[in-house]
Amino acid sequence: MAVRPPPSSPPPPKRRTALLTGLVDPRVHPQGLDDRDLETLLLFGITGVVAVADATAAPRTPEGLFAHFEHLLERELPRLQRAGLHAWAALGVHPAVVPRRGLLHVLETLPSYLGGGRVVALGLLGLARGGEHEEEALLEQLALARRFNLPALVTTPAAQREALTRRLLTVLRGAKLPADRILVDGAVGRTVRVIRELGFHAGLTLHPDHLTVERAVSLVRQLGPERLVLSSAAGDGASELLAVSRAANRLLASGLSRRVAERVARDNAAALLGLTR
Repeated sequence: MAVRPPPSSPPPPKRRTALLTGLVDPRVHPQGLDDRDLETLLLFGITGVVAVADATAAPRTPEGLFAHFEHLLERELPRLQRAGLHAWAALGVHPAVVPRRGLLHVLETLPSYLGGGRVVALGLLGLARGGEHEEEALLEQLALARRFNLPALVTTPAAQREALTRRLLTVLRGAKLPADRILVDGAVGRTVRVIRELGFHAGLTLHPDHLTVERAVSLVRQLGPERLVLSSAAGDGASELLAVSRAANRLLASGLSRRVAERVARDNAAALLGLTR
């Protein structure tokens, strides 16, 4: 009688890579996030965030901007911290809300908000439609950043992104703030290379309509992690709350090292912004 071989043992279960933790999202808009969103960020490894001044300041006057700054510092930062996040702010006049009158007053008053270690950058700055008034506001704020030894977070708009990015880079090259102190957010495949070639940090802002997680992972694989920073713009419209965490873990799953994933999802931003815990 033939002897049957013993039944083969089942293959060992595939090892699941532990989620990366201690990640930093350097661009969140807390007014668009509720407390459950903050819990979710922590659950999926995001422990540090930078809350940015954005285009929601209203009215578009010095008084409206000051109210926006104060709300961010006095209401939103404490809320983020109560949720267990390490949280800092970036303050500045977003190009979409540069006041028609009173810009000089805003620029003279802005330094009064920069003390105490809560503000780690000037931002969000940039160009929305372009033009002399926006460029003046940008250059003056970059000069403030240099004066107070702070980096700058600069954003590019979705509309006319390539044309305005080229103009923005020209303006930035004429600024007194060194290129390695500037993060140009909103970089995409057609602009990320030139941003880095000019010495700036390139922010890959993950958004399903503009730069998907999958495309960002492909760019990191092609270009390497040097001066690349992942962000989500969580809370700003139809953003993806967990984009940074998902991208970091997708990088691991694609075969890149933990060190590469941590650099683009934490260490590069932390070094640029001087984040300490």
